[in-house]
Amino acid sequence: MHSSTTNTLRLISIVQSTMRKTINRTLFNTFTTKPIEKAKDAHSNLLTDTDHVFELQHHTVKPSAMNDYESMYCDYASQILDKYSSTGLVHTGSWRVHIGNVQNQFVHIWMYKNFTHLDQFMNNAKNSSIDDKLNQYIIERSNQMCLSFSYFGIPQPRAKSDDEANPYIYEMRSYWLKPGTLIEWGNLWHKGVQHRPDAKVLGVFSQIGDLYNVHHMWSYKNFQHRKKMRTNAWAKPGWSENVEFTVPLVRKMESKILVPLKISPLQ
Repeated sequence: MHSSTTNTLRLISIVQSTMRKTINRTLFNTFTTKPIEKAKDAHSNLLTDTDHVFELQHHTVKPSAMNDYESMYCDYASQILDKYSSTGLVHTGSWRVHIGNVQNQFVHIWMYKNFTHLDQFMNNAKNSSIDDKLNQYIIERSNQMCLSFSYFGIPQPRAKSDDEANPYIYEMRSYWLKPGTLIEWGNLWHKGVQHRPDAKVLGVFSQIGDLYNVHHMWSYKNFQHRKKMRTNAWAKPGWSENVEFTVPLVRKMESKILVPLKISPLQ
């Protein structure tokens, strides 16, 4: 009898706890500005408000060839822009991994006007001799086609650091989400991003490549500035709830610190 009563009380306690969390989550989402609707359409149509397509490239380079690769990629990017910028192709940015799981790696982001523009570029941009030379330095390469979250907007050029010897650092935080959770992620981060508006650069979700993969990019003057911005966010109402409710959606996450190449529009 005592055991049965104990089990009943334990079950009631669990149900009450679950109901409290559900109510808190509902209340929190209610105050999200311009909330994203429930999934009544393709996620891509609900999460973005632009036709732009972002190509996210990762090039892992031979450690001994880092400088040669960087110099050659700057030449390569210049040639591509000379030929295709008039069509609307935008070089969003290029970075070298400064701190991360793979240090001998470069990250490049290119923006197309839409999928039709991407089709045209893929059909017209044939392998050039300089592309073949780049491949001599590359150990592994991958890319993704992504769309931008409406609340991050399109990346804008930034003023260079006052100290050219110490450019801004960029943090790319990548999240692999549980399938079916993109809408909830979008609802939560629509409010969360407002806690660090000056640091936001880019927020995209994958369409081709690893699916349910999200990338948020932030910019800081230095590591001390990063620490200050992140500490300030925790002091603002709603940030801790944003973290609490998004963490259960994540299967895996990664952070890497990037420094821009000379040719990168984002410095």
